[in-house]
Amino acid sequence: MSSESPKPKPTKREPRMCAKIDPAKLGMVSDYLKRTVSERPYAFILESLTERLELDKVDRRLLSVGLIPVPTDFDPRRFAEEKTVAFVPYCCKPFDCPSNPDVGRKSNKCQAVDGQCDHTGCSVGKFIQAAKKLGAREFYVIESDGGLFVWLAEKRKEGYAHVIGTACEFAVSYALEVIHGQLGYDGFIVTINGDKCKTKEEYAESDMEDRDRLTFIDEWTISTLNEIAEAVAEENHKNARARVNGIPADDK
Repeated sequence: MSSESPKPKPTKREPRMCAKIDPAKLGMVSDYLKRTVSERPYAFILESLTERLELDKVDRRLLSVGLIPVPTDFDPRRFAEEKTVAFVPYCCKPFDCPSNPDVGRKSNKCQAVDGQCDHTGCSVGKFIQAAKKLGAREFYVIESDGGLFVWLAEKRKEGYAHVIGTACEFAVSYALEVIHGQLGYDGFIVTINGDKCKTKEEYAESDMEDRDRLTFIDEWTISTLNEIAEAVAEENHKNARARVNGIPADDK
């Protein structure tokens, strides 16, 4: 959302409604996709993602920092206008996370969700702060795929329509079908860096237990999320001021 590119006019879409979905069946779909997709070479997974997500249509600046809108024309103003959730994998938690001694690193407990963590080197906390600025209301730290899908299905029933989801490319390659295709969420995919899983075996092991992999959300990605949130807030402020002054939107 740079000042050099024209801002798209907001398009109001009706939230996509999903049928009643059994979280257990979502897990079955996830397992099937893992078995089929993950047996392909990692490079092929990335190539397939490029086609699936139509990355050639995504703003290059967003791609350069690991931020992918789904669908490609998703308007970030909808995060605050409608109900939004966000999630991040446990492998982004630092090894010295203050909650580790009590609940373990492979846990969905996170002090940053409640704004009670001052760990300066944790990208999870920085991501949560940026997602809150964008409009996310509920947060989940993924301890397992099954736990995430159950949580997302429940939030969908509560009327949540958008997601700011953080994951590695391997996870996105199959989870996209469940989260976007079956549950009907849209929004942002935020890709992580660091010691990521690149094989079926690695991912399956990380889903079952903490394999001491450390990933993180890049500073450039978090900065871009903050910039988008600030741009949306500024635009909303201008629109509100124009309404108070009785100025038509096209004349601002």
